[in-house]
Amino acid sequence: MAINHILHVRVVGISAAVPGNVIDVSQSNAFSNAEEKEKFMRNVGVTSVHRHDGSMTCADLCQAAAEKLLQNLGWDPKGVDLLIYASGARDYPLPATACVLHGKMGLKEECSCFDIPHGCSGWVYGTSVVGGLMQGGGYKKALLLSGDAEPSGPECPSRADLPMFGDAGTATAFLYDEASPEIVTDTRTDGTGYEAIIWRSGGHRHPVDSAALELKTDPFGRTHRAVDMEMDGVSTFVFAISRVPRIVQDMLIHTSQRMDDVDYFVFHQANLMINEQIRKKCQIPMDKCPYCIQEFGNTSPGSIPLTMVTRIREQLMEDAPCKIIACGFGVGLSWGAVSFETRSLVIPPLIIM
Repeated sequence: MAINHILHVRVVGISAAVPGNVIDVSQSNAFSNAEEKEKFMRNVGVTSVHRHDGSMTCADLCQAAAEKLLQNLGWDPKGVDLLIYASGARDYPLPATACVLHGKMGLKEECSCFDIPHGCSGWVYGTSVVGGLMQGGGYKKALLLSGDAEPSGPECPSRADLPMFGDAGTATAFLYDEASPEIVTDTRTDGTGYEAIIWRSGGHRHPVDSAALELKTDPFGRTHRAVDMEMDGVSTFVFAISRVPRIVQDMLIHTSQRMDDVDYFVFHQANLMINEQIRKKCQIPMDKCPYCIQEFGNTSPGSIPLTMVTRIREQLMEDAPCKIIACGFGVGLSWGAVSFETRSLVIPPLIIM
């Protein structure tokens, strides 16, 4: 098992930024009829999403979140030793977006920067990597940036492009602290299912050409282009409701915790139907499982910190320990869980750009 017991590292702050442009799902013309719209809103659970107007990227949102967090923490940007950008929404194929942000934020040359191009599990994977690197004491302060934003460009007429995915950028600050409770992470992968969620065109295996921009209809009657994200909904659903409850139970065992010991279970905001199936299979009370998908949609690796900022901010800022198990799952297929304890987190109000 890929379990990492991280010592001497604690989360000290979280921030999030979203575009000010809001799409009201009830007003969307992406549905063929009112019944289809009602079914989408009931099952997927999204009533609105924040989408940029083409003037920004995920990296811009993450930068805004990071700079606000540094300001509120009282950290000098020159004091950051490690910056990781965990997202598939990168500014360029090369260089790493973390390097681009390093320059824009004015970080020191002695700062390690790299990308983790993961999707929905990116925040959990990123936490595992940050903690693993920091616990030796070489890095004292670190930032994990994660989120998602739809690429700007010509609108795709595909009905598969439903208002389900939202744009957001987040920043999580970590501090080396020898008195910190341990962070435990468990990260897993099933690469045999990589085609369940995929962008087929745009990489070296399938570069973008004229054929990649043509609309095609799949065997299920859905239209899309090769440059659009494809999702096998049935496979993704089965994967999520089978693997996630198991890793949550395993994490409780690894950390010698009972359900009652955990204050909040924060899951990737996939869709309401999937998340409710997971919650019920894990027998988690509703008040311990916050959701923000209704207001922000699926924001991929940004959804876990965004949920904490927008739903349990006041509780996490209190001067009392708060125990959390967070779980991300999706693209890869990959999934992971992290158990950690917070106290007096610095969390600026949600940034609207």
